[in-house]
Formats: sequence, structure tokens, C-alpha cells
Amino acid sequence: MGIRITGTGLYHPEDIITNEELVESLNAYVEQYNKDHAAQIEAGEIEALRGSSPEFIEKASGIKSRYVVEKSGILDPARLRPRLQERSNDELSLQAEWGVIAAKQAMENAGVTAEDIDVVILACSNMQRALMQKTQTAYKKQQLSEIG
Repeated sequence: MGIRITGTGLYHPEDIITNEELVESLNAYVEQYNKDHAAQIEAGEIEALRGSSPEFIEKASGIKSRYVVEKSGILDPARLRPRLQERSNDELSLQAEWGVIAAKQAMENAGVTAEDIDVVILACSNMQRALMQKTQTAYKKQQLSEIG
């Protein structure tokens, strides 16, 4: 018997950030940075940061908006990253939790149970923890049979 992909699942966060929102925050950060470092910029010790535009981001990347975990922290010019609660290594990582959701979708879409699955393929675009731990943690958490 050959290899077959019989089902797929997908998870993404609910929050969306548009290029306009991202640029507004980034440009506010750039303005504050340049103001805070005006003396070093004037002395030629460091270069001034340059702002961006929604049009530039779309032209350079093709991206108009993106799904994000926690919008307010990313759009805070003083932070520019999500506010995530730290999880212990005994807890599922956030992305492993999402992997479980996607695995449930894949099994439902394929009409299979955990006992029917030989291999799970996981892909993500960001890492909260090392990949092997993420996949091992997801597997340990769900043991696939819990959702079959």
C-alpha cells in the first residue's frame, strides 16, 4: 500500500492585522526611536530608522493582512510583539494546542479515527518551542486516540 494524505486540517488565530494597522504602529515606533536617539543620529553614530507604507509591504511581500495570536501587543509601538502568557514545559505549547485542533479537523475530513493514522505531518510558520518538542508534545497530549 502506498502513502496517502487522506485528510488535512488548518488552524489560524482569529485576530487579523492589516498593513495599515501594522504601518501605523511601526511608524509610531520609528518616530519615537528617532526622537530618542536624535543625538546619536545627528552625530552619525547610528542611522535613523525609516518608516514604511501599506503599499510597500504589499508590493514587497504580497501580504495585505495577517492572522495574529494577540493583536494589542503587536500594535503597541512600545512592544511590537504579542502578549503571551508563558507556559511551563509540562503544558502544551500554544502551537501544539493549535496542532491538536487541526488534527481533529483532518481526522474528521478524512473520516478516520486515530487508530487509522500511521503518520502525522505538522507544519507551522513560527516556533514557540523547538519543533521536535512541539510535535512530541502534541502527540503526547492528544495521543490521537483521545480524538478518534
